[in-house]
Amino acid sequence: MKNYIGISLDTSGSMRGIALDAGRDYNAQIEAIKEGSTEFNIDTIVSVVHCGVGYRATVERVVTNSAVNAVKPLLDGAYVADGNATPLFQSIEELINIMESVPDANEPDVSFVLQIITDGGENVYDARQIKKVTDKMAKLMHTDRWTFSFRVPRGYSRHLTQYGIPAGNILEWDQTSKGVQTATAATKSAYRGFYAARAAGATSTDKFYTDLSTTKLSEVKATLVDISKQVDVYVVEPKNDDVQIRDFVIAQGVNFTKGCAFYELSKTETVQDYKQIAVRDKNSGAVYSGFGARDLLGLPHTGDAKVAPGAHGQYEIFIQSTSVNRKLKKGTNIMIWVGATV
Repeated sequence: MKNYIGISLDTSGSMRGIALDAGRDYNAQIEAIKEGSTEFNIDTIVSVVHCGVGYRATVERVVTNSAVNAVKPLLDGAYVADGNATPLFQSIEELINIMESVPDANEPDVSFVLQIITDGGENVYDARQIKKVTDKMAKLMHTDRWTFSFRVPRGYSRHLTQYGIPAGNILEWDQTSKGVQTATAATKSAYRGFYAARAAGATSTDKFYTDLSTTKLSEVKATLVDISKQVDVYVVEPKNDDVQIRDFVIAQGVNFTKGCAFYELSKTETVQDYKQIAVRDKNSGAVYSGFGARDLLGLPHTGDAKVAPGAHGQYEIFIQSTSVNRKLKKGTNIMIWVGATV
């Protein structure tokens, strides 16, 4: 089993204001890939290209088919954003060329992941050139061994889905320091989930990111069970900030049992495979749960998975707590499901 991972980093001039954060984000990605490769014992080879370098806005190879453990982190200030344009699809084409040239490219137990990061859109290739690349991408995705994932500005995902990129493989992010940090957490979680899925036999994914923003309510209803009448949802008031979860449940007049309380996903969490997950529709207040919740979120069914808040649209995500002393934060929601077990 082997993974080839290619990363396209936007080095156009518009990235200059967040270049420091972008460099740290890149380091966090490499570290997440190293961790996944080691934990799941999957040989991983990494390639990196810079998208839009200098006045001519060229695509340049900076890492070519290197063992992930040999890839060195960037020093602060080493991420240079000086490009005059964003040749986005040319960078994808370059990564495809690198990966298709490896001797085991056609082996069934070899998979490929391309991570494309940009703060803008394609402004070099014309429609004909873009179609050539996207047709190639579609052909590769059809093999079920190639995954194309994108981090793009808000609103840009619709341009990618029309090319056949699965919505679950697209993360829209804000071009701010905080936006980069949020995207970093989501991407680290995505890599962890992908490696767990690979270890379980998957060779590609159409839900690289835990994202429900494009999931229709009809799909949620068809996949999960409506448990609305079995649960109660409470807001943690300021006076209860940092209260232990067991004490909070008891204060609601409920007999606390291990697994009866679910916390709202408000920061990156490690979710064990035995924990139940619930999805709440913010519009109606209806709550749904079931084994298929992991499929909707693109999480593996075995092993631990780091889950970031992500972009979940009209839904709130609740994770079962198996702790008695987890501290709750004011303003978050707690769901109590009497009878839920671990």
